[in-house]
Amino acid sequence: MNMSDRHLAELVVDLDAIAHNVRVFREAAAPAGVLAVVKADAYNHGVDVVAPAMLDAGVEELGVATLGEALHLREILTELGERYASTPITAWMWTPDDDLAEVFATDINVGVPSLAHARSLVEQAEKAQQEAQVSGSVRATLMVDTGLSRSGVSPAEWQETVELLASKTELVEVTGVMTHMASADDPKSEANNLQAARFAEAIEFCRSCGLPVPRNHIANTPATLHRPDLAYELVRPGVGLYGIDPIGVGVELKAAMTLRARVTTTRVVPKGEGVSYSHTWRAQRDTRTAVVALGYADGLPRSVSGKMQVTINGKAYSQIGRVCMDQIVVELGPADSTVDVKPGDWAVVFGQGGTRVDEFAELAGTISYEVLTMPRGPRVKRVFKGGRPDFSTDGSCAAATADDMRALGEQLGKQLEAGTVVVLSGPLGAGKTTLTQGLAAGLGVKGRVQSPTFTIVRTHRAGQRGVGLLHMDAYRLLGADVEEGIEPGRHIDRNEVLDALESLDIDADIDDVVVVAEWGRGVVEPLSDKVLDVQIDRSSVGSPADLADSEAPAADADSRTVTWRWV
Repeated sequence: MNMSDRHLAELVVDLDAIAHNVRVFREAAAPAGVLAVVKADAYNHGVDVVAPAMLDAGVEELGVATLGEALHLREILTELGERYASTPITAWMWTPDDDLAEVFATDINVGVPSLAHARSLVEQAEKAQQEAQVSGSVRATLMVDTGLSRSGVSPAEWQETVELLASKTELVEVTGVMTHMASADDPKSEANNLQAARFAEAIEFCRSCGLPVPRNHIANTPATLHRPDLAYELVRPGVGLYGIDPIGVGVELKAAMTLRARVTTTRVVPKGEGVSYSHTWRAQRDTRTAVVALGYADGLPRSVSGKMQVTINGKAYSQIGRVCMDQIVVELGPADSTVDVKPGDWAVVFGQGGTRVDEFAELAGTISYEVLTMPRGPRVKRVFKGGRPDFSTDGSCAAATADDMRALGEQLGKQLEAGTVVVLSGPLGAGKTTLTQGLAAGLGVKGRVQSPTFTIVRTHRAGQRGVGLLHMDAYRLLGADVEEGIEPGRHIDRNEVLDALESLDIDADIDDVVVVAEWGRGVVEPLSDKVLDVQIDRSSVGSPADLADSEAPAADADSRTVTWRWV
C-alpha cells in the first residue's frame, strides 16, 4: 500500500440506506415525483456515486445549488450512459453576469430568482439561438419568494418577471415554479399555510399569463412527510434522503453516513494526571485510555470536547479532554479492568453502530445538516458500501423483506435488455412474483404483476423504455406440474416453447420483451442467447403466502438470498 493510500479515518456511506430513504419519499409523495437535492457534494456523501444510486432507486430529477455543481453532475451522468445522461438537473444559484452558454449546451434547468436574472436569461437565450448554440428554447424554473425572504422573485418584481418570461416562450421554457419554506420543520407554524397559499397564487398567476408551469415544487423534507397537500407534481427533499428526520414524524429513515477513525494507541494515565490541552480532565484513578485519530482539522467540532462518546467494538466510551487538531482521547475504564480495545480498532463517532447524527448535533450545539457536512479533508477517506448490484457478472445479495426484493428487482429491470430471458427459481413463498414486480417497475411496463400460477402467461406492454415483459409459469406452459417437473431426458427446443405460447394467443415478439419464467430452469433457455438464471433461497420457513403473494406483508424473519448467473 502506498503511503498516500493509508488512512486512519473513514466516512462510510451506505448506498442501500439512501435507496431505502428514496423509497420512503417516493411512497410519501406519490403520485408526485421526487426531485432529489444533491447539493454540497450530496450533503458530503459523494455526489458522483450517490446521484446515480438515487436515480436507480426511482428519483426522477436532481437539484443542486450552483451552476458549477450542475455542470459537474451532468458530466458524471453523461459518462454513465443515456439513461442517466437525460436526467433533468435544476440549479438555482448564479449571478446575472454569469455566462450561461455551457449551461444551455448541457440542458441545465436554470432557477430564476429575480427580475435581473430573468432579463439576463432571456438576453443570453436569444444570443444562443442567433449563434446556433441551441436549437430551441432553454429551460428554466421560476423561483418565487413566498416568505423566506432569501431567494426567489420578490412580490415587487413578480408581475413584471412573469410577464417578461410569458412574452419570451420561444426563448425560455418555464418548466415550473418553485419556492422554499421557512418553517416546514415546525408543522404548527402559521408560516406554512401562508407560504402554501402564496405559492398556489403564484402558480395561478403564471397560468393566467400563458405559462403552463407543469412541474411545480414547494415541499422539502419535512413538508413531504407531514403536508401531502403540498406535493404538487414534484417534491424536493434533501436531508431526509440521507436519513435525517428533522421533525420526528416517525417514518423509518436509515442513516447513510458513519464517521469512524482508528484507535492508534492505548495507555494508562496515572491518578491525578491531566489529559489533552489545558488539562480540562484529570484522572480520578489510574485510568486506561485510547487515542483516536480524528480532530477538528478533520471536521470534528471542538465544541463537543468532553461531551461525546465513541463506540468501539459495540461498546460506548466517553471522550475526555479537549478535541485536538488530529486526535481525541477516550476513557476506557480503570487501569486494572479488562478492555477489548486495541490499536487498529474502529471508533465510531456517529452513524451506524454509534451515536445518532441528531444526538451528536445537539452535543455540538448545531443541527444535523451541519454535522453531515463537517467531516472533510484528505485524511478522511470516503468509503461506499451497498448500492446497485452488478448484474453484468455472476453474484448474490440478501433481500430480507418484500420491499428489498422489489427494490432488487427494480435495479435489475433497469439494466435488462429486450430479448433477455430471466429464469426464476426458488421454493414456494420465496418471492419470485415480488421480484418480478420490481422487474416490471424497472422496465417501466404497463399493468399489475401477479402470480402466473393460474394464468400461465401474462404479457405487459412496453412503457417509456420500449421493452415489454412476458411473465410465465414455465412448467405449466408445457403442461407439466411444478412438483413433478419435466420428465427426465425430455429435450425442449425453442419451437416447442414458442408453439406453447402461440397456443395461448400470446401476442408478443420475444425479441421485444424480457421473458421472466418462474420454474423455468431447463425449459426456456432455448428462447434466447441472453439468459440470466436467478435463484431465490430462504433460510427459514415462513407463511407460504408471504412474499409470493404481492399483497401480503413481508416476512421479515425470513432471510432470503438472491443469486444470479449468466448461462
